[in-house]
Amino acid sequence: MLNLERIEYILQELRIKKAVYVSQLAEKYYVSPSTIRRDLSALEKEGLIRRTYGGAVLIEHPGSEIPFFVRQRERQEAKDIIGELASDLVTEDQFIFLDSTSSASFLVRHLQNKANLKVLTNSAQIALDCLDQLHSAQIFCTGGWMSTFSRGFTGESARRRIAEFRTDLLFFSARSISLENGISDVNEEDVYLKQQMLEQTAKSVFLCDSSKFDNTSYRRVCDVGAIDYLITNQRPSEQWMTHLERAGVEVIFPE
Repeated sequence: MLNLERIEYILQELRIKKAVYVSQLAEKYYVSPSTIRRDLSALEKEGLIRRTYGGAVLIEHPGSEIPFFVRQRERQEAKDIIGELASDLVTEDQFIFLDSTSSASFLVRHLQNKANLKVLTNSAQIALDCLDQLHSAQIFCTGGWMSTFSRGFTGESARRRIAEFRTDLLFFSARSISLENGISDVNEEDVYLKQQMLEQTAKSVFLCDSSKFDNTSYRRVCDVGAIDYLITNQRPSEQWMTHLERAGVEVIFPE
């Protein structure tokens, strides 16, 4: 199969599945993984795809959602560092909220030594992870309509369910954070849910790997000053440290 022909077939597969993996494509087209990586690089240069850990996703428009299982494979080391740091804020017997982001999912494994937690989540996958790993915890789901992209519950019924609770800590993430526009994301329903979560918690913790800084998505979640903690995988710039300090946000990163 010619290079251009193979690339066209890969693009067609992306339009159907939205995400592909190098190993699967190499096996399907009887070429080496390095050949597939070159094909994906060519598509990336054309602005048609975004490379991910082990594969690629289709860019349909700048605000495209990325499926949960794809996001969970991205920046795993950074998210695990953030999850471990975030676990230090949790004490036994607390009631915590984990949103449906992949960043929040990395926190679960670091909570196994925290007894008698109550966990509320709008993520079906995170709820199952908690059941498997946090044996003394009580798990609550919001219910609602389930998004195929986030693997999370959304919609009006989810918002009403969130409004019934008052949590000690909220752990959440979003696509972007900027000095001018605060925290922002791409999905309207997810933004509404995050805003409801922020209203119903005593303290909020924004999980923010270093790739999110100085970016803006087109749906605003909140001002930076609306959060209590920001946890990231490396020390932010001095400009960000000053900005966050002035906003009353405690910044946590690896020393």
